[in-house]
Amino acid sequence: MSIARIARVTNCLANSRFKIASCAISCQSYTRVRKLSQVQYKSQVQVLQLIKAQKCNFHTSERRDIHPVLAVIIRPVIRIAALIFGRKFKKWYASRTPEEREEFLKWFRAKRKYFLGFISLYFFSLFLYYLAHLEYDPITKRSQFIMLNEKQQEKLAKLTFETHLQEFQSILLPKTHPTYSKLLRVTAKLINANRDMPNFKNKKWTLTVVDSPLKNAYVLPGGNIFVFMGTLQMVENDDQLAIVLAHEMAHAVLKHSYEQVSRGIIIELMLALPIAATWAVFPDLLAGFLLLLGQSIVDVFHTLPYSRALETEADTIGLLIAAKACIDIREAVVFWGTMRTLTDLEIEPNQIPWLSTHPDHGDREKRINDLLTQALQFRSKAGCPALSNVDPRILFYQRSREQQLQRLKQRGVIHT
Repeated sequence: MSIARIARVTNCLANSRFKIASCAISCQSYTRVRKLSQVQYKSQVQVLQLIKAQKCNFHTSERRDIHPVLAVIIRPVIRIAALIFGRKFKKWYASRTPEEREEFLKWFRAKRKYFLGFISLYFFSLFLYYLAHLEYDPITKRSQFIMLNEKQQEKLAKLTFETHLQEFQSILLPKTHPTYSKLLRVTAKLINANRDMPNFKNKKWTLTVVDSPLKNAYVLPGGNIFVFMGTLQMVENDDQLAIVLAHEMAHAVLKHSYEQVSRGIIIELMLALPIAATWAVFPDLLAGFLLLLGQSIVDVFHTLPYSRALETEADTIGLLIAAKACIDIREAVVFWGTMRTLTDLEIEPNQIPWLSTHPDHGDREKRINDLLTQALQFRSKAGCPALSNVDPRILFYQRSREQQLQRLKQRGVIHT
């Protein structure tokens, strides 16, 4: 889908245009954000009262949603159960006498049609379950397979958030820190400008800053934004920071985490019978090799391409989120160009594209640059002021390899 079409969809679904006046997000302890000083932030930051959005769900039959806790543990349980069943059967069969084995095979041949019927019914039931849990995403105009209903999504999101808070509780940056205030300002700008986007206003957005040199930022399914201090080294300005955050927020708005969990479970259920049969028929060493080979095939031809597709989708929607917040989205090209440069300089590892969960940095740079014309038009329609005549892309591409290297050293991205 083109970025222009997505932009039209988001505009049509918006009930009204919210003015940029005050913006809010919850802090990591679920408390209200305190008033910032006039020097740090001119307007008072208040908690957003986000109205719960109505979803467009089309189902072929009544939903049977999975428990949120079960969604976390069911994948390894399915695989282990299939392994145990297969090995138990193999051990039982090996302990039979030749006469008993022959008798069992005769019984199996006589009942073969019932087993085939059971297998057919099993996979047909999975197919019906899949159809019953398809949801229509109003932003991307595509169907998503999601096992969890809204309440269960909220429970899983809360559980995930609490787990992450507990993990980093000893290294959380205080709200009074200038870096936290900076991140809050950028995040609030993105949230305030996109409150009318579907699936955006029903998120309980929070900001947590982790005092760690790790270069990472992500948004949990419930809208909980985590930024590690090392991330700030990778961005040159607030616009690039907003680009990174908008991309991660797009993952949450598009429910990519729930979709990945759901697809992972349905794939495990589809593979349960083949896994059990493999452990039942082949010696353990050969069975382990065959399953490893099978998993590699599934990863290369399904899991990894699917993951890269979600990243590309988040790039597109994230660009719209940033554009609507009047960010200089030309900096997105510069950011991914910088990431490509780090790979070219062998500072970052050069991954094989078809074995990676993320698209190649250079491919993202080129694709986002191709989307910029339409994205800039979307930005203009959002009532944003005109951008500077100095295009950051031109400045970036004019630098030589040595100049890029020196600039990265000055920013602390590369340590000498």
